Amino acid sequence: MKIILALLLVFPVFASANPKAFRLHLANEPGSLDPNKQKTSASSYLLGNLYRNIFTFDDQKGLVPDLGSGCTRDKKKNLTCRLKKDLRWSDGTPLTSEDFLRTYKKILDPKSAAPRADLLFKIKKAQDFYAGKAKAGELGVSAPDALTLRFEFQEPDPDFEYNLSSFLLAPTKADLGAYSGPYKLAEWKKGQKIILAANTAYQGGHPQRPNVEFLFIEEDTVALQLYEKNELQFLRRLPTLFIPSHKKRPDFHWIPVTRLDYLGFGPELADKEDLRKAFTYSLNYVELQKIFSSEGRPGCMGVPDSWFPEKAPCYDFDLKKVPKIQNTSTFTLMFSSLGGEDHKRATEWMQNQWLKNAGLKTHLESRENKVYLQILQQNPPAVFRKGVAPDRPTCLAALETFAPLSPENYIRLKSTEYENILSSLAKAEKPQEQKKWCQAGMDFLMQRHLLIPLGAIHFSMLAKPEFTGWKLNQMNQLDLSNLHQRP
Repeated sequence: MKIILALLLVFPVFASANPKAFRLHLANEPGSLDPNKQKTSASSYLLGNLYRNIFTFDDQKGLVPDLGSGCTRDKKKNLTCRLKKDLRWSDGTPLTSEDFLRTYKKILDPKSAAPRADLLFKIKKAQDFYAGKAKAGELGVSAPDALTLRFEFQEPDPDFEYNLSSFLLAPTKADLGAYSGPYKLAEWKKGQKIILAANTAYQGGHPQRPNVEFLFIEEDTVALQLYEKNELQFLRRLPTLFIPSHKKRPDFHWIPVTRLDYLGFGPELADKEDLRKAFTYSLNYVELQKIFSSEGRPGCMGVPDSWFPEKAPCYDFDLKKVPKIQNTSTFTLMFSSLGGEDHKRATEWMQNQWLKNAGLKTHLESRENKVYLQILQQNPPAVFRKGVAPDRPTCLAALETFAPLSPENYIRLKSTEYENILSSLAKAEKPQEQKKWCQAGMDFLMQRHLLIPLGAIHFSMLAKPEFTGWKLNQMNQLDLSNLHQRP
């Protein structure tokens, strides 16, 4: 309570200092501003506006040129991309194809510990270079001139252009001292906030972009209080308890996102499918949907129906499918504190359901997000809640979450059959073939009861009407390049 009171007392001082700034919040202070080393999406709204790539993604238009002017394919295994002329870093120095090439080598250097190096693995010799078995000169990516990048792939990668819209692969300077996006770092007040100023070297965007301030606020309810006091202009997550009372307000935004939220099973339950079935079929998903105040029903894969021959597959609440088992163990259900009060409330409800409907005892543990991710990497608990935003808006991207080399494969799936499905989907060119293999991949996960999907996700947000031009796409990428005050 003392911390909350202190926040409410301190932030008005900041607010009065620059009333025209656009303020939003992060749940945690970032450890660094290196986009190539981000392990979570917690700072994506910040980093996505400091660093840009060849494309950005628009829900209606698809891939839109950003730092690049476009890319062309040649025989499926070659891709050539052109950069815009006269690109400059925020410090005024030229931004060229060599900056991209240097960054790719940095990401693929195992000493860099870049968590998403796998996004480059289909480039020729990339995996060998990452494993120390090839030299940099053997990589299938080159910069023939200052405006050109050429990629040669080891195997087909139909989604690679989408990777070139991610800040995770955005070019960086060696000292991280300059930025390529619509904003640049103005000030970092440790423990309080990060202030961004418009990057005038960026090509495009609104000419009167305001300063942007990211405040560090862990509690969603505290952030809501600050928003209602006009000390935040954008609330990135409205707690579900408040959705019914806020849904009809003009500043309420209900935004669908492509996201895979699920309950995963750890090694303790790897060879116990009967227990996984008991966890799966003893949840009343319709009631859980009410708790989430969601449009997508838990139990269903939270990805677009358009990816499938008919619609996304679902589990149903069905006590007849709950195996009759004798169990005296207590299983740990772990979740990240980053999920706030909503995740805590939902997991408490699940705990009660499992005990009442299947006689399963669970122990709930909430962990700080960085600690939580370390636990998932080293020794996942029996049951854990995880959400992942696929890095591309495709079924292949969602299914690759559980590929052998994916850092998000916390269910530790290793299956030749599953890898063959991924390979077939990557090679499929016709929409019907893509849908068939997408269905096969999702069925593989669900028919073996490897996870419990939590349904399609909508983000509930509040945004002050005096600012316009912000855009949030289905990939949960916030674009502030056209942000400005409403006339």
